Amino acid sequence: MATTPPVLIVLDLSTLMGSSTREWQDFSRVGSCCLPQVVYEEIEFLSSRAPEPDLEKTAREFLRFFPNSGWQLTNANASHPALTPPPGQALSKQARLSLAVAQCAYGLSSEHAGELVVLVSTVQQLLQRLSALQSPNLCGIAPAALLQWARTGQKPPAVTQQMGATLKAASTPVSAATASKPASPPKAATSAPMSGPASAARSPASSSRRNSGGMRALSGSIGSVLALVGLAIAGGFAWRAIQPASFDNFWQQLGLPALPGQQPAQKPKPVKK
Repeated sequence: MATTPPVLIVLDLSTLMGSSTREWQDFSRVGSCCLPQVVYEEIEFLSSRAPEPDLEKTAREFLRFFPNSGWQLTNANASHPALTPPPGQALSKQARLSLAVAQCAYGLSSEHAGELVVLVSTVQQLLQRLSALQSPNLCGIAPAALLQWARTGQKPPAVTQQMGATLKAASTPVSAATASKPASPPKAATSAPMSGPASAARSPASSSRRNSGGMRALSGSIGSVLALVGLAIAGGFAWRAIQPASFDNFWQQLGLPALPGQQPAQKPKPVKK
């Protein structure tokens, strides 16, 4: 098992414009360097229209360095409430660029869960936003800390801490289905009847089960009676259809009202003395 996770270095505009070719080469010793597409496009813009000559010179120097640097452009992007400006808030160009870089770094950390993403910036507010995300494989450091790390091999404290969190998260993955599934309650062991508050708490449930059982038994009895009545009626119709005289005689003996099509019983005439 690896003792340290792979490192992805994400550099923002402030870091690149404040350093030189030699320092960019040193950055590559730490890990794989990734450049957000928006940062590269801004450097292209500054190479010909920078407000200061030194800034324009640095931008041109970087454009010469980049093709053979081994660095990768990335369009990774992911949103997060901490990286969303309030609705209606007007952001400056620098603020929009910083926000895009933070979203890029967060997107990379989501795509590469087993790797540590380190954003390098001189903008303290940007680094604070990253810390608020509480992502296990994402952190931010200043360019001076990155340069010291590259030249001495000494990791910044923030990097050391997040490396441990990255390895822990990678070694104990938890799927969404497992995280949302509640733990199964333990089976109750067979024991003597309980007394006191615990048994009192269970008594309503026991009473409910007994009532439910009684209702089911009553429903079953009623169903049986109705079935017998139905069979008796069907048998009576069959008897009347086959032997109407016998059925009518039996019906009259019961003293029941005459059925449709049946002659009413005649009262016997009194015998004259």
